[in-house]
Amino acid sequence: MKKKLTIFLIIILGWVGVRAQQDAQFTLFPWALIYYNVGATGEQNNTLCFTGLFRQQYAGFKDVYTKDGKTVSDNTSPQQILLNMETYSRKLRGGIGLSLIKDKIGYYNNIGAKLGYAYKLRIPTGTLGIGLQVGFLNQQLDVAKLRPLQNGDPLILNLDQKKESWLDMDFNFGLFYKGTNWHAGLSGTQLIENIRVSGDKNILQMSRHFYIHGGYIWVIPQDPSWSLEPQTLIKTDFATAQWDLLVLARYNGILWMGASYRIQDAVSLVFGARPFYNSSNNYLKGIDLGLSYSFTTSKLGYSKNRSYGDFELMLRYCFDIFRTETFSGYGSTRTIYKNEY
Repeated sequence: MKKKLTIFLIIILGWVGVRAQQDAQFTLFPWALIYYNVGATGEQNNTLCFTGLFRQQYAGFKDVYTKDGKTVSDNTSPQQILLNMETYSRKLRGGIGLSLIKDKIGYYNNIGAKLGYAYKLRIPTGTLGIGLQVGFLNQQLDVAKLRPLQNGDPLILNLDQKKESWLDMDFNFGLFYKGTNWHAGLSGTQLIENIRVSGDKNILQMSRHFYIHGGYIWVIPQDPSWSLEPQTLIKTDFATAQWDLLVLARYNGILWMGASYRIQDAVSLVFGARPFYNSSNNYLKGIDLGLSYSFTTSKLGYSKNRSYGDFELMLRYCFDIFRTETFSGYGSTRTIYKNEY
């Protein structure tokens, strides 16, 4: 019975993937923000930032079945790799960002790219980012590994019996406000849902996703070297919804730790550091490292061939690309007098 349930779950996941591609999710979502909300691109002014995240989701989850009288075990746990690059452009008065994603889900292998721009509107209380992004997604399904519960499944028969591959394009939009000690954002991805650019296969139906997120920085009055930073991310396609809550404690801007909760999915512990934060070397002080481990709380965990948790690694590197303007040297008193007025 357990074997049939596992096979049934894999088939259902595959069917959902055919109809609606879901955005990848990360426990350390504050470091993946431009992937969800293009409006947040270029928030670290005068810097060029590279951020990489690796997530092994539902580690240990396996599909076990019998083939030719032998027991076969396939590792079907999802895996995500995300690379973000962003910078602020003075000439364009906004941020430019690129996101590359590799998302493996069961027998799907998804590779995507997002290129976006966010205009920064300066207002008295903070900055409002207004962003637009174009995205490309290539999906590949290993049809040969699918095993329908009954022969003659029309969905499986209509697919190429080796591998299916298709490419789609879509657009994303985002608003991001950043004040002195808090921020909030609203965004939508895959807005058009389906623009097919690689043939006439009527298979992939992308789904719109909407995100609401925010965060606050509270400096502890009794000890200003410590701060608490609660952050939240709500995501929905109006069929289902998911909510992440993350609380960080940060010490002197160098060390951070905390806990995260994702409804009906996982409880996580997170750790990180900026080991060269106080270094005199400006090229080292921008390194930020992070690690998280999630305990699976759903029925996907805590039994044989099921998940024993998720783990995630993060590496960010930022450095200044604009030099501070300074005035030095000698000049004539006439020039100095003229420039004064």
